[in-house]
Amino acid sequence: MNVTMLGSGCWEGTPAPFCSCRICSIASKDHNSIEYRSRPELFVSTEEGKFLIEISPDIRTQSTRYNLPPVTDFIVSHWHFDHMFGLYELHAWIELVIKSKVNIYCSVAAKEMLDRQFGFIPTNIIVIKAYKPFELHGVKITPIPVYHMSSIDKDKTPYNLNNTFGYILEDSNNKIAYLADYYEVPEQSLELIEDAEIVIADGTYLFEERYPDKPYQNATHEEKDPDHLHGDSIIKFTNSLNNARIIYHSITHLPEQEHAELQALLPEGHEIGFDGMKVT
Repeated sequence: MNVTMLGSGCWEGTPAPFCSCRICSIASKDHNSIEYRSRPELFVSTEEGKFLIEISPDIRTQSTRYNLPPVTDFIVSHWHFDHMFGLYELHAWIELVIKSKVNIYCSVAAKEMLDRQFGFIPTNIIVIKAYKPFELHGVKITPIPVYHMSSIDKDKTPYNLNNTFGYILEDSNNKIAYLADYYEVPEQSLELIEDAEIVIADGTYLFEERYPDKPYQNATHEEKDPDHLHGDSIIKFTNSLNNARIIYHSITHLPEQEHAELQALLPEGHEIGFDGMKVT
């Protein structure tokens, strides 16, 4: 199983719209820079086939930048824009080029959004359930529910969480945990993550204490985004996993520090992900 992080950026990506901060200025001038970050996407390939985790809004440029073969199997963590709405970009390719349905594996809530927003695109939607493994191209995949949408899921039990899934990927050589976005991970899910060699974890609000003065949409200490962990809480959580390697995705431009500067602030065994990173 080979896993590549095609997209390592947060909901805005880097460069962010209408931003001229230090990091966005670097990324704007050089799209091959490590500071250039597209929205979340993982490419998984095996001898039996390949699939993508997430359908990034940047899938058009990711597919050409990394010369991807045609992919018709997609696993989605949840229905937020930066994780699923790249399906719009694939509409013409699906309908006019391959002329067949693509397969999308997702939660009940994600299916509801797909039916509502993307019903005109030929898809075969496979609803998957919490803690029920399935196999795809030689990889055993276990959906693990996480708490991400506090207005919807805060009072639900783990087995009733149907919005956001993380995933455990296993073959004969590797066990990898992918956690998209979350503010809490249930104990039942943590138990499955316990012996993973690699955890790909949400880093949206890493180093929040270093944010310069930003407009209100970037979240402040007075009004934090309730759907994510923040600042030191992220490191405290990932340190509790006792995994050999932690890789952060959804990196933002907000600290206004370059990749190497952010990496230097992390504990040993923790890494800042980047576009094109070979995870395995």
